[in-house]
Formats: sequence, C-alpha cells, structure tokens
Amino acid sequence: MKKTGLFKIIMFILLGMVVATWIFSASYFNEGNLAELGMYNIGFFDYFSLIFGSFEFAYFLQIFILLLSIGALYGVLGKTGKYRAWVEKIANHFKGVEFIFLLIVAFLIAVLTSVFDYGYLLLIFFPLLISIILAMGYDKVTALVTTIGAILVGTIGNIVGNATSGVVAGLLGIETTSGFYYKLSLLIFSLIPIVLYLSKAKKTKKNIKDSEEDDMFIGEKNSNKYSIASIIVVFSLLFILLIVGCTTWNESFKIDTFSKLHDSVTTWSPKLPYLHITTEKIETGTQEVAIFGKLFGTVSAFGEWRYAEMSIICLISAVVLGLLYRVQGIFTAMAEGAKKMLKPAFLVMMAYTVVYFAGNQMFFPTIAKHILSISNKFSVILSSIVMALGSIFHVDMLYVSNYVVPQIAAADVDASLVGLLAQSIYGVTMFVAPTSAFLVFGLSYLNVPYKEWIKKTWKLIVTLLAIVLIILLIAKFA
Repeated sequence: MKKTGLFKIIMFILLGMVVATWIFSASYFNEGNLAELGMYNIGFFDYFSLIFGSFEFAYFLQIFILLLSIGALYGVLGKTGKYRAWVEKIANHFKGVEFIFLLIVAFLIAVLTSVFDYGYLLLIFFPLLISIILAMGYDKVTALVTTIGAILVGTIGNIVGNATSGVVAGLLGIETTSGFYYKLSLLIFSLIPIVLYLSKAKKTKKNIKDSEEDDMFIGEKNSNKYSIASIIVVFSLLFILLIVGCTTWNESFKIDTFSKLHDSVTTWSPKLPYLHITTEKIETGTQEVAIFGKLFGTVSAFGEWRYAEMSIICLISAVVLGLLYRVQGIFTAMAEGAKKMLKPAFLVMMAYTVVYFAGNQMFFPTIAKHILSISNKFSVILSSIVMALGSIFHVDMLYVSNYVVPQIAAADVDASLVGLLAQSIYGVTMFVAPTSAFLVFGLSYLNVPYKEWIKKTWKLIVTLLAIVLIILLIAKFA
C-alpha cells in the first residue's frame, strides 16, 4: 500500500510554524490597524499542547465525528450484499458513455457547492460516487478530480453559499450576491479545465473486481432475496434531508418558513396529565406541555442543520439498513466502517491543527504586512500571494475570512473585488495545499500519494490559477 506522505508533510509545516514564531512577531489586524503583540514563541511542550488542544476543539471534532459516521454507514452498506450490486448496475448503465457520468457528477457537485455550500456534508455521498467511478475503470486521481475537484471549483465560483460567499460578504459589509456575474464567470470558466481533464481520462481497469484493492467500501456481493430499492430510498432521503435541513434558507435566500414551522411544532403545548415524583412529594394533575419540544429535545430547525445532525442521520440510516437487510452484527459492521474511515478523519484533523497553531500564535499578519507593503497600492498579485499563504495556514474559509481577508481589504479597493479574490484564490490554493482538508480527505481515502496528485494535476491547477487571475484583473479594471 502506498503512503500518501500527508502526515509527514503536515508535521513539517507545523515545525515550520514553530520556527516562524521565533522570527516573526505576533500581531492582530483590527479596524484597519495592525497591532503589535510581541513574540509568541512556541516551545517544546507548547508544540504538543497545541496539537492535543486542536483535537479538543468542538468544530474540528464535529467534522471528525461526521466522517466516522459516514464510515459507519458504508460499513453496513457493504454487508448488505446489494450495495455493490447497485454500484455495478449504475456502472453498467453508463457503459460506453462513462464520460457523461463524470460530467454530470462534477457539474452537480460544483453547482451544489456554488449555491448551497454544504461543505463536508457532501462527503456523505462521495464513497458511493467514487465506487461507481472506479467500477467504470477510471483511476483514483480521476475519481478525485470529479468529486473533490468539483467541490473546489464550486468554492472558486461560489455564488451565494453561506459558508464561503456569505462569510466573506458579512465580514466586508457587502451583499452575498455582490459581483454575481464575476462569480458566475469563475464557476463556468473553472469548470472548463475540469471537463477537459476528464475528457482525456483513460479507463485503466476492466471491471468492478479490479477496483476492489482501491475501494475500501465496495462491499460484498451476495445473492439474496432483498431488493436494492431500500438502499435507493435511504440515499434519496439522505439527499432530501441534506437539501431541506442543511440549506441556509433564511441567511442565503430570506426564506423563514422552516424556522417558523420549527417554532410552531416545538412550542405547541396541549394540556396533558402528569405524574411528578420528587424527594418531597408525589404530584398529579394536568398542565400545558410543549410535547414535541420535550420529545425531540434541543433540535435545530431545518435550514440550521450541520455536522452533528447529519452525523446522527447517517448513524440512524446505518441501523435502519442493517435491520432491513438482516445484517448480522450491525454495530460490528458500523465499527468496522468507522475504523476504515479513521485514517482520513485523523488526517483531516491534523490539517485543522495547522489553523489552531496559526490562530494561537498570530504570526501570519506580520508576514502579510511585509508582503502587502511591497506596493503602496492594491496589487492583485501581492494580495493573491497573501491569500494563498493565509489559506494554507488557516485551512477553513471561516478562519481565513477572519484572519486574512481584513488585512487585504484595508487597501483602497472595492470590497466586492476583495470578496472575489478571497474565494477564488482560496479555492485554487485548496487544490494544491497539503493542509487542504478536502484534498487531505480525498488523498487519504483513496491512498493517493501527494506527489502523484501534484504530478498528474499541476497543469489543471496552473490553468485554474490563470483563469482566476485573468477574471480578477478584469474585475479590477472594469
């Protein structure tokens, strides 16, 4: 089995950040000014304390648990004997027109990311899509470009996604749709290199059996009396819940129907009998009870679901499928599936350790200042360099927007241009950065060495960068 080299690379990056804290002072950019904070040196024990501390951070842990929950779901699917048959059936259905399937998948993922920005939630469906692509005979890098690559293209051309355009727009004080036509251009023109790459992809395997060593969730193929229909229904429901539950209806589309429905259901209080036994007495009678609010507990409205809710849905789906297909040892199968996903989930957490280091030591604003000060005017190239470096160190757009974007936006420049630059350069950087959580997941999931990814996709990445820079320059001088 090949090694991806990602763990070693991330550890070297963390060590490089330790060195940086001994060279660059910490600083904080706030309200247009860079405040000097002094030297925040990382010592020997600090180094390990920060690594351990990152694994206690709630946001990172939710992503980790989601990935393990996805593994648990596919662990059960693999034991049904029908999941593999479904994969094979889809692969055979597109026999001779496999390229069409790749285009459909890449287009849908890119558009869903551009408009809805589901982030890691889309990974729920990636093992299925990757299995189909591998079963068609394509190699692992093609599967990654079709799936992970499409998510990143959707990030480059993010139109109204709350987690990308929304976060940046909120920080800059502009509308999420600001620069709409430029964003649409970024999406369309960034898809073209993906299409060209996929059009040249060659099939290397003859059938599904040859993809078994590359696909850890292809599952068993058993002849039994059960129909594939139950799996199709569960996946359909998962997709519906993703759309209904995880779309930020209110923030992105000003639709408050689901939040109002949630309030109505959880606060509905019929008069019901009760029995209360305390340490002092026994009480009976009737009272108004918010019955559904009590039964459901603390649950977010549709439109506010994220990783925790969908992790639970994945686990419930695994149990339901296990019962429907009479899987022996459902929880053992779930544990085995989660174990298979442990390596990708761990490496994603290690990628997030980098932003934990950067956020605690605050050396990057000092580096950014010296780069941006090369020119006394706003420079697309210098700002792109700062954005790319900031993306490598801050990993997630949530942190990039807080720690990197304000410093770039401080120049005398239109805020919409800064928003375009932020999302597009971030998206391109995530194609190549060894701290890119999506890339780390994909490479570790399919066991693709980082060097192999760069070797096979560098032309694609350079083309995407050129497209982004051209559109940014047009936006600047238009």
